[in-house]
Amino acid sequence: MATKVRIPSRVTDVLEKPIEKSVVELIVVGLYRDGKMTLRQAADLIGVTIKEMQEVLKKHDTYINYGLEELEEDIAYAASGK
Repeated sequence: MATKVRIPSRVTDVLEKPIEKSVVELIVVGLYRDGKMTLRQAADLIGVTIKEMQEVLKKHDTYINYGLEELEEDIAYAASGK
């Protein structure tokens, strides 16, 4: 699904990345912060490694949540041989 949003040039002028990437990153960080997705899901959505995702979260002053769901996901991922 695509959505159009008007963003003032004052905002886009200070962004470090293209607007689309910046907006998706902010949404993903918010969803992660709210517990709506795991670290791996967040990383996959913005196309970065887990380590890079940790840096993204750090940049946005967001703590890493590591619970049972993340542990089970990591075990399944390790067992898959990817």
